[in-house]
Amino acid sequence: MKTLIALICIAPALAWGGQWSTRPLAEVVQYPEYRAPAQVVAAERARVAAEVSGRIEALPARVGQRFERGAELLRIDDRSYRLDVERARNQVELLANRLRLAEAQLAQHRALAARGFLSADALRIKETELAVLGSELGAARQALDSARLQLARTVIRAPYAGVVGERLASVGDFAAPGTPLLVLAASAGAEVHAQVPVSLMATLRAAAGWQLHAGGEAVAVTLQRVSPLVSTAGQMQEAVFTAAAALTPGLAGELRWRSTTPHLPPAWVQRRDGEAGVWVLSAGRPLFVALPHAEAGRAVAVDLPADTALIDAERFSIGLPEAAQ
Repeated sequence: MKTLIALICIAPALAWGGQWSTRPLAEVVQYPEYRAPAQVVAAERARVAAEVSGRIEALPARVGQRFERGAELLRIDDRSYRLDVERARNQVELLANRLRLAEAQLAQHRALAARGFLSADALRIKETELAVLGSELGAARQALDSARLQLARTVIRAPYAGVVGERLASVGDFAAPGTPLLVLAASAGAEVHAQVPVSLMATLRAAAGWQLHAGGEAVAVTLQRVSPLVSTAGQMQEAVFTAAAALTPGLAGELRWRSTTPHLPPAWVQRRDGEAGVWVLSAGRPLFVALPHAEAGRAVAVDLPADTALIDAERFSIGLPEAAQ
Protein backbone atom coordinates (compact mmCIF):
# COMPACT_ATOMS: atom_id res chain seq x y z
CA MET A 1 0.00 0.00 0.00
CA LYS A 2 1.42 3.31 -1.03
CA THR A 3 0.91 5.91 1.65
CA LEU A 4 -0.10 9.36 0.54
CA ILE A 5 1.74 11.99 2.57
CA ALA A 6 0.32 15.48 2.62
CA LEU A 7 1.91 18.32 4.48
CA ILE A 8 -0.58 20.76 5.95
CA CYS A 9 1.03 24.13 6.29
CA ILE A 10 0.21 25.48 9.70
CA ALA A 11 0.31 29.21 10.09
CA PRO A 12 2.73 30.52 12.69
CA ALA A 13 -0.27 31.70 14.71
CA LEU A 14 -1.42 28.04 15.00
CA ALA A 15 2.00 26.59 15.68
CA TRP A 16 2.84 25.56 19.16
CA GLY A 17 6.22 26.72 20.24
CA GLY A 18 6.77 23.95 22.78
CA GLN A 19 8.20 20.47 22.37
CA TRP A 20 5.91 18.03 20.58
CA SER A 21 5.11 14.86 22.53
CA THR A 22 5.74 11.81 20.33
CA ARG A 23 5.80 8.01 20.41
CA PRO A 24 7.57 5.69 17.97
CA LEU A 25 5.26 3.90 15.58
CA ALA A 26 6.71 0.56 16.70
CA GLU A 27 5.29 1.10 20.20
CA VAL A 28 1.79 1.85 18.93
CA VAL A 29 1.08 -0.52 16.05
CA GLN A 30 -0.87 -3.71 16.43
CA TYR A 31 -0.85 -6.97 14.51
CA PRO A 32 -4.51 -8.01 14.32
CA GLU A 33 -5.47 -11.59 15.02
CA TYR A 34 -7.88 -13.28 12.64
CA ARG A 35 -10.08 -16.28 13.31
CA ALA A 36 -11.96 -18.79 11.20
CA PRO A 37 -14.02 -21.88 12.10
CA ALA A 38 -12.07 -25.10 11.68
CA GLN A 39 -12.58 -28.82 12.09
CA VAL A 40 -10.29 -31.83 12.26
CA VAL A 41 -11.10 -34.20 9.40
CA ALA A 42 -9.81 -37.75 8.97
CA ALA A 43 -7.49 -38.10 5.99
CA GLU A 44 -9.38 -41.25 5.00
CA ARG A 45 -12.97 -42.13 5.88
CA ALA A 46 -14.32 -45.26 4.23
CA ARG A 47 -17.78 -46.77 4.19
CA VAL A 48 -16.67 -50.39 4.24
CA ALA A 49 -19.03 -52.52 2.17
CA ALA A 50 -19.46 -56.20 1.39
CA GLU A 51 -18.12 -57.53 -1.91
CA VAL A 52 -20.01 -60.84 -1.69
CA SER A 53 -23.45 -61.77 -0.40
CA GLY A 54 -24.14 -63.82 2.69
CA ARG A 55 -25.21 -63.86 6.31
CA ILE A 56 -22.96 -61.93 8.70
CA GLU A 57 -21.35 -64.50 10.96
CA ALA A 58 -19.08 -62.31 13.09
CA LEU A 59 -18.72 -58.56 13.59
CA PRO A 60 -15.98 -57.88 16.17
CA ALA A 61 -15.70 -54.19 15.26
CA ARG A 62 -17.23 -51.84 17.83
CA VAL A 63 -17.75 -48.07 17.60
CA GLY A 64 -14.66 -46.27 18.88
CA GLN A 65 -12.48 -49.38 18.63
CA ARG A 66 -9.07 -49.06 16.98
CA PHE A 67 -7.87 -51.53 14.36
CA GLU A 68 -4.55 -52.00 12.66
CA ARG A 69 -4.32 -52.37 8.91
CA GLY A 70 -5.34 -55.88 7.84
CA ALA A 71 -7.25 -56.65 11.04
CA GLU A 72 -10.52 -58.57 10.67
CA LEU A 73 -13.56 -56.30 10.87
CA LEU A 74 -16.34 -58.62 9.73
CA ARG A 75 -16.86 -62.20 8.60
CA ILE A 76 -19.59 -63.54 6.28
CA ASP A 77 -20.77 -67.17 6.31
CA ASP A 78 -18.37 -68.80 3.84
CA ARG A 79 -19.71 -72.38 3.56
CA SER A 80 -21.14 -71.97 0.05
CA TYR A 81 -17.93 -70.27 -1.09
CA ARG A 82 -15.82 -73.15 0.26
CA LEU A 83 -17.98 -75.57 -1.73
CA ASP A 84 -17.38 -73.44 -4.84
CA VAL A 85 -13.63 -73.64 -4.26
CA GLU A 86 -13.77 -77.40 -3.77
CA ARG A 87 -15.90 -77.82 -6.91
CA ALA A 88 -13.48 -75.71 -8.96
CA ARG A 89 -10.49 -77.64 -7.56
CA ASN A 90 -12.07 -80.98 -8.55
CA GLN A 91 -12.72 -79.65 -12.04
CA VAL A 92 -9.07 -78.67 -12.37
CA GLU A 93 -7.95 -82.15 -11.26
CA LEU A 94 -10.40 -83.83 -13.67
CA LEU A 95 -9.18 -81.84 -16.66
CA ALA A 96 -5.55 -82.30 -15.64
CA ASN A 97 -6.03 -86.09 -15.61
CA ARG A 98 -7.81 -85.98 -18.97
CA LEU A 99 -4.99 -83.87 -20.35
CA ARG A 100 -2.37 -86.37 -19.20
CA LEU A 101 -4.36 -89.20 -20.79
CA ALA A 102 -4.68 -87.23 -24.04
CA GLU A 103 -0.93 -86.57 -24.06
CA ALA A 104 -0.21 -90.29 -23.65
CA GLN A 105 -2.66 -91.17 -26.44
CA LEU A 106 -1.16 -88.53 -28.72
CA ALA A 107 2.29 -90.04 -28.19
CA GLN A 108 0.96 -93.46 -29.24
CA HIS A 109 -0.79 -92.00 -32.29
CA ARG A 110 2.38 -90.26 -33.38
CA ALA A 111 4.26 -93.55 -33.15
CA LEU A 112 1.59 -95.26 -35.25
CA ALA A 113 1.57 -92.42 -37.76
CA ALA A 114 5.35 -92.68 -38.09
CA ARG A 115 4.97 -96.35 -39.11
CA GLY A 116 2.14 -95.59 -41.48
CA PHE A 117 -0.65 -97.18 -39.40
CA LEU A 118 -2.46 -93.84 -38.82
CA SER A 119 -3.42 -91.08 -41.23
CA ALA A 120 -2.25 -87.50 -40.89
CA ASP A 121 -5.85 -86.31 -40.46
CA ALA A 122 -6.41 -88.64 -37.51
CA LEU A 123 -3.19 -87.38 -35.90
CA ARG A 124 -4.32 -83.76 -36.33
CA ILE A 125 -7.63 -84.60 -34.63
CA LYS A 126 -5.79 -85.95 -31.58
CA GLU A 127 -3.54 -82.90 -31.48
CA THR A 128 -6.60 -80.63 -31.60
CA GLU A 129 -8.29 -82.58 -28.80
CA LEU A 130 -5.18 -82.12 -26.68
CA ALA A 131 -5.14 -78.35 -27.36
CA VAL A 132 -8.83 -78.09 -26.42
CA LEU A 133 -8.23 -79.90 -23.15
CA GLY A 134 -5.33 -77.56 -22.42
CA SER A 135 -7.59 -74.54 -22.92
CA GLU A 136 -10.30 -76.07 -20.73
CA LEU A 137 -7.75 -76.71 -18.00
CA GLY A 138 -6.60 -73.09 -18.17
CA ALA A 139 -10.19 -71.87 -17.84
CA ALA A 140 -10.77 -74.23 -14.91
CA ARG A 141 -7.72 -72.89 -13.11
CA GLN A 142 -9.00 -69.32 -13.59
CA ALA A 143 -12.37 -70.40 -12.18
CA LEU A 144 -10.55 -71.84 -9.17
CA ASP A 145 -8.69 -68.56 -8.64
CA SER A 146 -11.99 -66.67 -8.88
CA ALA A 147 -13.64 -69.00 -6.34
CA ARG A 148 -10.71 -68.53 -3.95
CA LEU A 149 -10.98 -64.74 -4.36
CA GLN A 150 -14.69 -64.83 -3.53
CA LEU A 151 -13.92 -66.96 -0.48
CA ALA A 152 -11.29 -64.45 0.68
CA ARG A 153 -13.84 -61.64 0.36
CA THR A 154 -16.03 -63.23 3.01
CA VAL A 155 -13.59 -61.73 5.52
CA ILE A 156 -13.51 -57.92 5.47
CA ARG A 157 -10.27 -56.45 6.75
CA ALA A 158 -9.26 -52.92 7.67
CA PRO A 159 -7.80 -51.13 4.62
CA TYR A 160 -5.71 -48.94 6.96
CA ALA A 161 -5.17 -48.34 10.66
CA GLY A 162 -8.22 -46.53 11.96
CA VAL A 163 -11.14 -46.18 14.31
CA VAL A 164 -14.66 -47.50 13.78
CA GLY A 165 -16.98 -44.52 13.51
CA GLU A 166 -20.26 -46.33 12.83
CA ARG A 167 -21.67 -49.85 12.71
CA LEU A 168 -24.33 -50.11 10.03
CA ALA A 169 -25.00 -53.85 10.40
CA SER A 170 -25.19 -56.57 13.05
CA VAL A 171 -24.49 -60.28 13.33
CA GLY A 172 -27.26 -62.18 11.54
CA ASP A 173 -27.95 -59.47 8.95
CA PHE A 174 -27.75 -60.42 5.29
CA ALA A 175 -24.99 -58.56 3.49
CA ALA A 176 -25.30 -57.79 -0.20
CA PRO A 177 -22.49 -56.58 -2.47
CA GLY A 178 -22.09 -52.81 -2.18
CA THR A 179 -24.05 -52.53 1.08
CA PRO A 180 -22.15 -50.33 3.60
CA LEU A 181 -21.52 -52.21 6.83
CA LEU A 182 -19.02 -50.04 8.74
CA VAL A 183 -17.57 -46.55 8.68
CA LEU A 184 -13.83 -46.54 9.33
CA ALA A 185 -11.86 -43.33 9.87
CA ALA A 186 -8.06 -43.32 9.53
CA SER A 187 -6.33 -42.74 12.86
CA ALA A 188 -3.27 -41.11 11.29
CA GLY A 189 -2.79 -38.16 8.98
CA ALA A 190 -5.79 -36.12 10.15
CA GLU A 191 -6.14 -32.68 8.54
CA VAL A 192 -7.54 -29.37 9.72
CA HIS A 193 -10.07 -27.83 7.35
CA ALA A 194 -10.82 -24.14 7.91
CA GLN A 195 -13.45 -22.00 6.19
CA VAL A 196 -11.75 -18.65 5.52
CA PRO A 197 -13.45 -15.57 4.02
CA VAL A 198 -12.03 -14.61 0.66
CA SER A 199 -11.25 -11.14 2.01
CA LEU A 200 -8.88 -12.63 4.62
CA MET A 201 -7.12 -15.11 2.33
CA ALA A 202 -4.18 -12.77 1.62
CA THR A 203 -3.50 -12.35 5.35
CA LEU A 204 -3.76 -16.11 5.85
CA ARG A 205 -1.17 -16.85 3.18
CA ALA A 206 1.20 -14.15 4.46
CA ALA A 207 0.97 -15.17 8.13
CA ALA A 208 4.11 -16.37 9.87
CA GLY A 209 2.24 -19.12 11.73
CA TRP A 210 -1.18 -20.63 12.37
CA GLN A 211 -2.75 -22.29 15.40
CA LEU A 212 -5.76 -24.50 15.94
CA HIS A 213 -7.59 -23.69 19.17
CA ALA A 214 -9.85 -26.59 20.09
CA GLY A 215 -10.64 -28.62 23.16
CA GLY A 216 -8.93 -26.12 25.43
CA GLU A 217 -5.58 -26.52 23.67
CA ALA A 218 -3.63 -24.66 21.01
CA VAL A 219 -1.81 -26.72 18.37
CA ALA A 220 0.54 -25.29 15.76
CA VAL A 221 -0.47 -26.25 12.23
CA THR A 222 1.10 -25.92 8.78
CA LEU A 223 -0.71 -24.70 5.70
CA GLN A 224 -0.77 -27.36 2.98
CA ARG A 225 -3.14 -26.06 0.35
CA VAL A 226 -6.05 -23.73 -0.33
CA SER A 227 -8.98 -24.82 -2.44
CA PRO A 228 -9.49 -22.54 -5.46
CA LEU A 229 -13.26 -23.04 -5.13
CA VAL A 230 -15.29 -20.32 -3.41
CA SER A 231 -18.64 -21.04 -1.75
CA THR A 232 -21.34 -18.91 -3.32
CA ALA A 233 -23.30 -18.32 -0.11
CA GLY A 234 -20.58 -17.38 2.35
CA GLN A 235 -17.77 -16.40 -0.04
CA MET A 236 -15.43 -18.78 1.77
CA GLN A 237 -12.43 -20.79 0.67
CA GLU A 238 -11.29 -23.97 2.36
CA ALA A 239 -7.74 -23.99 3.70
CA VAL A 240 -6.20 -27.34 4.67
CA PHE A 241 -3.57 -27.69 7.40
CA THR A 242 -1.62 -30.51 9.02
CA ALA A 243 -0.14 -30.77 12.50
CA ALA A 244 2.87 -32.58 13.92
CA ALA A 245 0.77 -33.53 16.95
CA ALA A 246 -1.91 -36.21 16.69
CA LEU A 247 -5.37 -34.73 16.16
CA THR A 248 -8.72 -36.35 16.87
CA PRO A 249 -11.04 -36.42 13.84
CA GLY A 250 -14.25 -34.54 14.48
CA LEU A 251 -12.71 -32.02 16.87
CA ALA A 252 -13.99 -28.51 16.10
CA GLY A 253 -12.53 -25.14 17.05
CA GLU A 254 -10.96 -22.01 15.61
CA LEU A 255 -8.02 -21.41 13.34
CA ARG A 256 -6.11 -18.30 14.45
CA TRP A 257 -3.36 -16.32 12.78
CA ARG A 258 -1.88 -12.83 13.01
CA SER A 259 -1.29 -10.31 10.28
CA THR A 260 2.33 -9.57 9.42
CA THR A 261 1.38 -6.02 8.40
CA PRO A 262 1.47 -3.37 11.16
CA HIS A 263 -1.89 -1.73 11.87
CA LEU A 264 -2.50 1.62 13.54
CA PRO A 265 -5.15 1.53 16.31
CA PRO A 266 -8.32 3.50 15.48
CA ALA A 267 -7.70 5.96 18.35
CA TRP A 268 -4.73 7.39 16.42
CA VAL A 269 -6.69 8.04 13.23
CA GLN A 270 -8.14 11.55 12.82
CA ARG A 271 -9.98 13.40 10.09
CA ARG A 272 -8.87 16.69 8.60
CA ASP A 273 -10.69 18.32 5.71
CA GLY A 274 -12.71 15.13 5.20
CA GLU A 275 -9.62 12.92 4.94
CA ALA A 276 -8.51 10.24 7.44
CA GLY A 277 -4.90 10.14 8.54
CA VAL A 278 -2.40 10.40 11.39
CA TRP A 279 -0.12 13.20 12.62
CA VAL A 280 3.63 12.56 12.63
CA LEU A 281 6.55 14.80 13.50
CA SER A 282 8.88 15.56 10.62
CA ALA A 283 11.77 18.07 10.85
CA GLY A 284 10.19 19.54 13.97
CA ARG A 285 6.85 20.20 12.29
CA PRO A 286 3.57 18.24 12.29
CA LEU A 287 2.94 16.24 9.13
CA PHE A 288 -0.46 14.77 8.28
CA VAL A 289 -0.14 11.31 6.69
CA ALA A 290 -3.30 10.42 4.84
CA LEU A 291 -4.70 6.89 5.27
CA PRO A 292 -7.22 6.49 2.43
CA HIS A 293 -8.30 2.97 3.49
CA ALA A 294 -9.07 3.86 7.11
CA GLU A 295 -12.51 2.89 8.43
CA ALA A 296 -14.18 4.25 11.54
CA GLY A 297 -13.50 2.17 14.63
CA ARG A 298 -11.10 -0.23 12.87
CA ALA A 299 -7.33 -0.53 12.85
CA VAL A 300 -5.77 0.44 9.53
CA ALA A 301 -2.71 -1.04 7.84
CA VAL A 302 0.28 1.33 7.51
CA ASP A 303 3.62 1.08 5.73
CA LEU A 304 5.51 3.81 7.57
CA PRO A 305 8.99 3.16 9.01
CA ALA A 306 8.95 1.66 12.50
CA ASP A 307 10.78 4.70 13.96
CA THR A 308 8.22 7.20 12.65
CA ALA A 309 7.42 9.69 15.45
CA LEU A 310 3.68 9.86 16.01
CA ILE A 311 2.47 13.03 17.72
CA ASP A 312 0.84 11.89 20.92
CA ALA A 313 -0.83 14.17 23.48
CA GLU A 314 -1.41 17.22 21.28
CA ARG A 315 -2.54 15.41 18.14
CA PHE A 316 -6.24 16.22 18.58
CA SER A 317 -5.73 19.99 18.49
CA ILE A 318 -3.34 20.24 15.57
CA GLY A 319 -4.77 22.13 12.62
CA LEU A 320 -7.94 23.21 14.43
CA PRO A 321 -8.77 26.94 14.78
CA GLU A 322 -9.20 26.67 18.55
CA ALA A 323 -5.59 25.51 18.86
CA ALA A 324 -4.47 29.07 18.24
CA GLN A 325 -6.13 30.25 21.40
